Amino acid sequence: MTTTQPDTAPAPNDLDRLLGASVEAATRLLSADGEFYPFAVAMTAAGEVVSPAVDPPTDHPTADEVVALLLEALRGSRETLRACAVCSDVRIRSDAGEERDAIRIELEAPGADPLVVVEPYADQKLEEPMGMAGERRVFT
Repeated sequence: MTTTQPDTAPAPNDLDRLLGASVEAATRLLSADGEFYPFAVAMTAAGEVVSPAVDPPTDHPTADEVVALLLEALRGSRETLRACAVCSDVRIRSDAGEERDAIRIELEAPGADPLVVVEPYADQKLEEPMGMAGERRVFT
């Protein structure tokens, strides 16, 4: 007897939808609080955008601890996902050596190259995003 997995291949615009949902949520959080803890969004096999919840063991976890929990949650449900994104509030260094705030979004789907989008911001206004190759951390 053979069992089949649900079709979790990404549709052409899945990563675009997750990128848009991530930027929208991040800007909303920045407007309200000026910063945010990392969060994840995912695309189910049915095409629904969901946001997995995690429960850090402390009241004030580090961003890296939250990202690790989010990745663990996404890996645990990857068989039912077409794509996922992990979004973090980070500091980057400009070409001139100045530190700047930015939104970092790691996008991943099976059968697609992982991608990182970094979108600097100042005074809660987004600037030109930069894209680069990412690391496969969920769909391994």
